[in-house]
Parts: sequence; C-alpha cells; structure tokens
Amino acid sequence: MPDSNAAALIGLALTAAGFAFGLYQYRMNSEQANLTRQRERALAASDQTKEFFEDGDVRFVMRLLDYGNAQFWKEDTLKGQTFDVRDLPTALAVHWKLEPTEEIEKKTFTDRNLAVRSAFDNFLLWLERIEHLIRYDVIGTIGFGELFSYWLVLLGEIPQPGDRINHLSNEGRAALWEYIRAYEFNSVVRLFARYGRAGPVGRDGFLPRKTSSKENV
Repeated sequence: MPDSNAAALIGLALTAAGFAFGLYQYRMNSEQANLTRQRERALAASDQTKEFFEDGDVRFVMRLLDYGNAQFWKEDTLKGQTFDVRDLPTALAVHWKLEPTEEIEKKTFTDRNLAVRSAFDNFLLWLERIEHLIRYDVIGTIGFGELFSYWLVLLGEIPQPGDRINHLSNEGRAALWEYIRAYEFNSVVRLFARYGRAGPVGRDGFLPRKTSSKENV
C-alpha cells in the first residue's frame, strides 16, 4: 500500500506540474500573441498616418487652412495657381442651398472651386477612415489625438477656453463644418467629437471664437 500511495502522489504531482506548465505555456503564448498584435497594430497605425500626412490633397488642405493660401499641385491647368482661404465659403457652398441662377452657378462651380471641393472631399474621407481605424482599435485614440492635436484645435467645430491655435477665421471654420454636416461626413463629426471638438451627429455644434487680429479672413 505505501508503494501504491507513493505512486499515486507522484502521479498527482506530475499531473499538477503538467497542468502548471500548460498554464505557463498558455500564458507565454498569449503574451507573445498580444505582443505580435501590438506590433501589427503599431505598424498599421504608422502606415496609415504616414499615408494620410503624405497625401497631396491632405497637404493642400492643411496648408490652406493653416497658412491661408495654398498652390494647386495636380498636373492640370491649375497647377501652380494659388487659392486663398477667404474664398473658401464660396468654394464649399452647399449646392442645394444656392439660388438656382446661372450667375451663381458659374461663380461657385468654377474649375478652381471644384478642385478645392475635390481636395476637401479626399481630406475628409481620410479622416473618416481614421475614425473607423480608431473604432476598430487599429489606431489608438490617445496616440492619434496627440499626433493630430494641433488640427483638432485649429479646425474644431467647438472651441475650448484657453485655445491658443485660433488663426483660422470663424468664416473659414463655419464653411468647413457646414460642408462636413451638409454632405454627411458623419465619421468626421464622430472623430472630432471624441476629443470634445464637435457636437454629436445630427446636431450642429458650431461656436464662433472671439475675433483675433491674427485671423486669416
């Protein structure tokens, strides 16, 4: 009997050791899988943000909104010409709100304005893509917020007390946000709302900033 008891105890000990080793192996594999996912996520986030900031339309829009003017860059008859941010309200006019007159249509839908609308559409579609990547945990909310913080403040529908980045005029911001909401770039709204810089989808939240002599318009 003693030998039998000893064998049983040894068997239990081996079983427990095997179970413990299995748990350890599972934990190590799980941690390795998590590290792999984190690396893949970081690479995907890096690739997406790199492509975003290198896109020609994105660079055009950011230059325009930040500096007040930008040169058309695509290989067409407009290349090298400069567009002024003061003309943005006309370029981004919501077409169904315009008076249906030939004169207004000619003034609004010029080649220059259509090129600007196309660039903004691409810029906003990029932001919608980023919102989806954040929602599905490919890009981190905090990481993108830190990377894009300057633009969240400059372009935000809702200013916050203490904002020092305020050189885009109320007219420029209003034109941008009317365009965003009228053409239902809802994921852009959600992206800015994540950081307290926009109202909810379906409810305009535009607030003017106090006027500043540094404004572009």
